[in-house]
Amino acid sequence: MNPTRKWLVLAILLVPVFMTAIDISVLFLALPSIAADLAPSATQQLWTLHIGDLLSAGLVLTAGAFSDRLGARRLLMIGMAAYGTFSLIAAYSPNPETLIFARGLIGIAAVTVGPATMVLLRHAFPTPREFATAIAMFMAAFSGGTAFGPPFGGFLLEHFSWGAVFLANVPVTLFVAISLPLLPAVQGKGSSKVDMKSVGLSLMAIATLVYGLQEMAAQGIHWFYATMAGIGLVTGTLFVRRQLQLTDPLFDVTLFRRFGFCVSLSVLFLFLVAAASCYMQIAQYLQTVIGLSPLQAGMLLAIPASIQVGATAFAPNLLKWMRPAFAIVLGASSVVVGTLIVLMGTFLAPETALPVVIVGESIMALGSGPIFAISASLVMNSVPVYKTGSAAGVQEVSGSLGATTGLAIGGSLAILVYQTSIGFAMPTEVPTELAAQATQSVGRAIAIAQTLDPATGQSLELAAQDAFAMATRLVYGVAVLLILGLTGLVLYARNVMLLEAETAPEENSELLQANTA
Repeated sequence: MNPTRKWLVLAILLVPVFMTAIDISVLFLALPSIAADLAPSATQQLWTLHIGDLLSAGLVLTAGAFSDRLGARRLLMIGMAAYGTFSLIAAYSPNPETLIFARGLIGIAAVTVGPATMVLLRHAFPTPREFATAIAMFMAAFSGGTAFGPPFGGFLLEHFSWGAVFLANVPVTLFVAISLPLLPAVQGKGSSKVDMKSVGLSLMAIATLVYGLQEMAAQGIHWFYATMAGIGLVTGTLFVRRQLQLTDPLFDVTLFRRFGFCVSLSVLFLFLVAAASCYMQIAQYLQTVIGLSPLQAGMLLAIPASIQVGATAFAPNLLKWMRPAFAIVLGASSVVVGTLIVLMGTFLAPETALPVVIVGESIMALGSGPIFAISASLVMNSVPVYKTGSAAGVQEVSGSLGATTGLAIGGSLAILVYQTSIGFAMPTEVPTELAAQATQSVGRAIAIAQTLDPATGQSLELAAQDAFAMATRLVYGVAVLLILGLTGLVLYARNVMLLEAETAPEENSELLQANTA
């Protein structure tokens, strides 16, 4: 494949990645308009938001297996056709039930994008370093779409009805469909028969585990959500046992025998645990302690988000001067420095803290790029070419679990510290009933403070802000420990964290011949 066509393939494949990333964040903005028009119940609103994500997470291993078996281009074609069709249904939904149904199907269609794109990129960029560059661009497109989603969604909702956020997907899917002949024709390897029991176990295991962790992050520790997460772990164990028994498993669990693969996945998981917990906390900190509006906080957080996009795209260039493990360590060092700067900022007065916090977040974002892009490249390059789709599926599962675990752990720690701290500092003038409500969340405490006399209200607001600042320090302190642990793991495994580490040359010979023909 000539260089011009390679980059054309990359440009085409980044379009659906960018689109699905936008969709992740834009629906949150559209929900108030949807609620006003369709009048869904609170439960229906939650299902509208989360059903697509849950089904995507539960079926990502299946999508990876289909990508390897049926061929990536064919899977992407089916996925894009379904994505556009179900987006049309969602845009013109006459009631909440139809919208929830369409959102679930959109989630199932979206799950094809990651594995299929990774397989096609690996065939277009057959050498490990070329593939690393392609993966970095993939990650940058996803980060850029996530950052661009809120302003784009806000523009659409300002000028059109809520259905426009779904209709915007249709021309994108048409573009990808028209461009499909330009993509490499990758033949599937292995049987097209799929063990449906494995599909069911995979769906149940991942969906219930992600759901349990998400709800514990949002609602706090509760026996029902903990039970759901436990069911996910048990079902996941059954899934692994079944894969070991099958002669043609849905997912090849022997991939985990590759040390480099496991280490790189662990690095991604630990990083996302730390990153998700910090992002959740800082978004609230800017509004409740610094006193910014949601729009102001979002615009300021767009600065580090933009830096992360650039750092992710640039990350492969570091491999010209250093080994992958040392590039990740360099990024981790930047994240630790940025995290410590944010920690320092939380001890300052709000008007002084703001620039310090944003500088710290920007330095964290600068270091996130190499960790994110290079770890993902190591995961994908550590498996045979014909297992690329399966590896991409595992990588997405690791990312989902890392983010939800970070939200659950970070959220639980923050709530515990906030409630303990404000309990000790609660002004005695606050009525008992209101004091109990104020301990539930910093937002509720500030709202209650506005209803009290000025002196008592100011005391309560300051106590709530101090308690939340203390919770933020703990979350960021735990993040530092996680990043330091990640760094130690990378240094220990530095000799196997190589782009060519575990993929034998004969495994790629067919691919290289096809691309040089």
